[in-house]
Amino acid sequence: MDSLKNNLKTLHNKNSNKIYLIKSQILLLQHLAAGLTLKEIAVSLNVSYNTIKTRVKTLYKKFNVSYRKELINKALKLNLLKHNEVKPKFRKRFIKIKAETPEPVLVCPLTAEEVRFLYLISAGFRIKDIIKTMELSGIYHAKILKVSVCRKLNSKNILQAAVYAKLLEII
Repeated sequence: MDSLKNNLKTLHNKNSNKIYLIKSQILLLQHLAAGLTLKEIAVSLNVSYNTIKTRVKTLYKKFNVSYRKELINKALKLNLLKHNEVKPKFRKRFIKIKAETPEPVLVCPLTAEEVRFLYLISAGFRIKDIIKTMELSGIYHAKILKVSVCRKLNSKNILQAAVYAKLLEII
């Protein structure tokens, strides 16, 4: 009986209904957060692709979600996943970055193009989409904007710059 309790992880959702997850479901959740495709997860866990699809549907039902993004967000909110377990590429989409410095500083004024770039980054656009939307000349143009924005907002990366811009009410 004790081993059964050790294999279950109880979570409480907003409706105070209990959600029970077994270790294999937690493992599946971690694989999904790591950015693996369903086929890659099936190979990793040595089960069929259809089995993985069924297990993912079961997780969606338990969490009352429809998409991977929602599943990972809920798992993060319920402390089932740690932020470092989420693939860095997904962190941009799933995790809202908190500013490390309480008081962001604007070193130089931003151009209209840089503000628009920041707005699109904060909205979750990918670089390819930003290049098309802003009609930039290419990836190097986007990189120059990124470096310029980070320098002007005294940030370590573009996500932190977007957070600073929001705090400074630039975007």
